[in-house]
Amino acid sequence: MRETAAMTAAINDVVRQMLAREVEHMRAQGIAVGDDDYRGLYTSDGEAARLLEADHAEPDSGVAELARQLVEVGRRYPRGMRLAALPGLSDFDVGTMLFCFATEVDLGLERLVGYVQDDVTKRRPRVEMIERLFGCNEEAGAGARHFGPEAPLIRLGLVALGAEPGQPHTPLSAEYLWLTPRVAAYLQGDNQVAVELVDHATLLPREEVMQAALGGARLETVERLRDLPATQLRPPVVALSGPDARERELAAQAVAAGADLGILRVQFAPVVAERGVKDAYRLAAREAYLQGTALALDGLDGVSLEDRQSLLATIRAESVADLVFLLSNAPIAWPGISVALEALDIEWLLTRWEQFLEPHATTTDAEAIARLAGKFKLGSGQIGGAVDVAAGIARTRDPRQPTITIDDLYAGARTQSTPILNELAKKITPHYSWDDLVLPADPRAQLREMSLFVEHRHQVYDTWGMGGRLAMGKGLMSLFAGNSGTGKTMAADVLAGELGLDLYKIDLSGVVSKYIGETEKNLGTIFQEAETSNAILFFDEADALFGKRSEVKDAHDRYANIETAYLLQKMEEYSGVVILATNLKMNLDEAFLRRLHFVVDFPMPEEDDRLRIWRTTIPSELPLADDVDLAFLARQLKIAGGNIRNIVLAAAFFAADEQTPVTMAHLVRATRREYQKLGRMVTEAEFGDYLTVLMD
Repeated sequence: MRETAAMTAAINDVVRQMLAREVEHMRAQGIAVGDDDYRGLYTSDGEAARLLEADHAEPDSGVAELARQLVEVGRRYPRGMRLAALPGLSDFDVGTMLFCFATEVDLGLERLVGYVQDDVTKRRPRVEMIERLFGCNEEAGAGARHFGPEAPLIRLGLVALGAEPGQPHTPLSAEYLWLTPRVAAYLQGDNQVAVELVDHATLLPREEVMQAALGGARLETVERLRDLPATQLRPPVVALSGPDARERELAAQAVAAGADLGILRVQFAPVVAERGVKDAYRLAAREAYLQGTALALDGLDGVSLEDRQSLLATIRAESVADLVFLLSNAPIAWPGISVALEALDIEWLLTRWEQFLEPHATTTDAEAIARLAGKFKLGSGQIGGAVDVAAGIARTRDPRQPTITIDDLYAGARTQSTPILNELAKKITPHYSWDDLVLPADPRAQLREMSLFVEHRHQVYDTWGMGGRLAMGKGLMSLFAGNSGTGKTMAADVLAGELGLDLYKIDLSGVVSKYIGETEKNLGTIFQEAETSNAILFFDEADALFGKRSEVKDAHDRYANIETAYLLQKMEEYSGVVILATNLKMNLDEAFLRRLHFVVDFPMPEEDDRLRIWRTTIPSELPLADDVDLAFLARQLKIAGGNIRNIVLAAAFFAADEQTPVTMAHLVRATRREYQKLGRMVTEAEFGDYLTVLMD
């Protein structure tokens, strides 16, 4: 503070001398600066004559010398020197800022400015006055060059311009100047983030991030970036992408520490929404410069493609911040240094889980944690968040002795990875179990094998090295084929519950668009969100895209093939579980089927399986009359499990309306309604004597 006070006093002293010299000069020129009570309110005849003389505004060489001294004085102090070193600033610009600063912190100087301007109510310097004092008032276009919209002083938000109230058409030379509040506060020693950014910015101190926090692969990436010659970072921008915000932040901190810098991290999308992309970047870059930190623009996925392109062009044209990081989930098109943070190895992930769990009581073992880590692609920050959520669940269950279970950790992990997929997908909350799923032995065994693939993929791909032999992703692609109601959606539900993963159902017939490019856009959004969510993606109506290829006869056929290839590419790149469902397996391209890990057939149930479905569908709480014959229904009604569930539900409502247990009559009546939906006739061959129930 002592240094700031000394700088302020020195600047004020020079400005006071400048104003005193200007008053003397004006008097020598015969310009009225007396004590007339009506000064500034009228122009006398004598003054008008003097104003018409060509040489009335000859600059005073003494004032010009003092103006040069003002710039030199400002540069003697760290904050003044830092401000003066901003790219593109001239001595005139620096002097203007310091002059405005002095008139804002010293009320006496403020009044002198009004006196010199012939109106004591106008206490901020006008453009004309600044140009006169600094000796450039006769230069053609000086005002526009120094105070136009793209002039450094204005563009960087260092000074502001304003017209007199009620005078919207004031010429530039008559507009008033003042230092912006953030710059004035900076020169007075204030380190608070600009009020325009305070809700969106965080200061991260210079920090040597340890290997334990970064992981081996991350550390190697950081060290390569830190070893780059400074000449290769022009403009000084590094794009870092990865699904975990904390991982991006740690990598940026480590690189910045190599340049002896902290970081100003700005959530950029809301600032862009408030100010537009150019002003948002300039505001953030100015703040990072004043703070003496690197600038990290985070959340660029939330900025439109057009605004991102404008941002990159602005960064290339205006290198203000010492170092800029562009942080995003998905890689952005930056032609300079761009790094996609590699997937973290399983051993490092296990170490982080153990570190975050260490302060808590838990019933989980190392093997269960390893399976959890293999299913959820969480970074360091997300793992910490998952453990915090799990601890909260445990405290809610038992406040006195909270103990984290593996189910708590799965619930916590899902909160860290739930995507914004609701516009194109429907989230299904798993509630079925293996006991609810009635299938023949072979498809049931295939579903178990799918579960094992996910449970043990970390061991096979990472520990045993099979991941290095795969050209594409480490995900699982499967097809569920069968008629409606045969259990395809239920099987996906059971798998999601067994694996502890979120399940999203996407109707491909709704995603496919007639507009060129929209289908790929929709699919790209789904997979980008899902990649960070670790969710199971269940695509219904797969034959909408993966039908057998026909001869390309027109642009529509050609484009349909492009859409199909795009979805297949995204599926192969995806590291999670993708399930395609179809009622028409025979219509699918054989070349496509060969690329799947599993093809599970869901046949229509036989009599024994139908009886099991009838029995498992009826809850123990549902009252049944003595005449209900489930064996008859299973034998006679050759329908799928989904139809059976619909019939039981409808019969329960019929019984509730009559306030009686469910009778055979209720079930037969409900069956007729289900047959109507299927377009089937109710025949005596199927219903026998029960057909008379429908005649009553």
